[in-house]
Amino acid sequence: MVGVILANTGSPSSPDPDDIEKYLSEFLMDERIRQLPKPVWKWLVTRKILPKRKYSSAKRYCFIWQPDGSPLLAQSRALAGKVQGLFDADRAPSGTIESDEAVVVRSAMSYGSPSIAEVLTDFRNAGVDRVVLLPLYPQSAYSPTMAVVDSFWRAQDQIGWHPDSTVIDNYHDDAGYIAAIVGSIRNVGFDASAGDRLLLSLHAIPLKDEAAGDTYREQIAESVELIANGLGIDSDAITVAYQSVFGNDPSKWTAPLSRDVLASWRDDDFRVVFACPGFLVDGLETLYDVPNEMVPALEGEAAKPVVDHVGTDIQSACNTSGRFVWVPSLNASDEHAALIKAIIEARL
Repeated sequence: MVGVILANTGSPSSPDPDDIEKYLSEFLMDERIRQLPKPVWKWLVTRKILPKRKYSSAKRYCFIWQPDGSPLLAQSRALAGKVQGLFDADRAPSGTIESDEAVVVRSAMSYGSPSIAEVLTDFRNAGVDRVVLLPLYPQSAYSPTMAVVDSFWRAQDQIGWHPDSTVIDNYHDDAGYIAAIVGSIRNVGFDASAGDRLLLSLHAIPLKDEAAGDTYREQIAESVELIANGLGIDSDAITVAYQSVFGNDPSKWTAPLSRDVLASWRDDDFRVVFACPGFLVDGLETLYDVPNEMVPALEGEAAKPVVDHVGTDIQSACNTSGRFVWVPSLNASDEHAALIKAIIEARL
């Protein structure tokens, strides 16, 4: 039996500041995230960062929280369920799968619950003898991709179980992934010939990681070239920028920042089609940052949301003139489930 883990960063169990503090303390102390020597960083996190950030982050999480909890957790569970359904359909009498090997699909998080260790324990109890780990980050980076991989190996040591394991650490050039992103951009009416400007916003990484050999931006460039080919435009017509910088010194992170690019376009009259091809499942980076930071950067402070809670409906929170066009995340769509299944099958 094969166990598949669809892994993501994680989420607090609630938007309560105490739950946020618990989650952030685990996240920020990860070796892949830590930015200073451990003793100094631990002091800074516990004494300076967490006492303030748990309250500011609580407001952000309250803005996106759903009746069934964290959007990231809910959509990740739903995606795993759909991928499971596709594998189950293949094993049905009318299916096409040649092997009788069962596949069990679960979602897990690097930080918070469900943890990778919890899912591995369930797999062991279910009789799984082979595990495939797929971090849901198309372009691999030291953080967060390798943080997920680290968690995977640590979890195996923690529970004392080391099954045959396969790690799929990126799929930035996968044909299904590229087709899904291209289709999403087309679906919102992107028209380069009419003057639309396409901005792809990805998670920033520390420059120190790049200096250490991280090929994240090289993978992004390959993805962009393929997306441009799919759209029938030159890759130079696509603007790539970055978001979600941590700390007070953006100069130490990949640039340009998405909000700076948008601000520089404020006085222009073209439409901006804004997509996040590295954030395939909605979280703070999309549901909060897009209406609260990206739209106002382009359209001014008056475009900030007039509500303090939006759930998952970004468009209702964006008081825009129509210049800012959001490309929805793939989330638990049928297309996303199909491309994830195809990526896994290629390794089985």
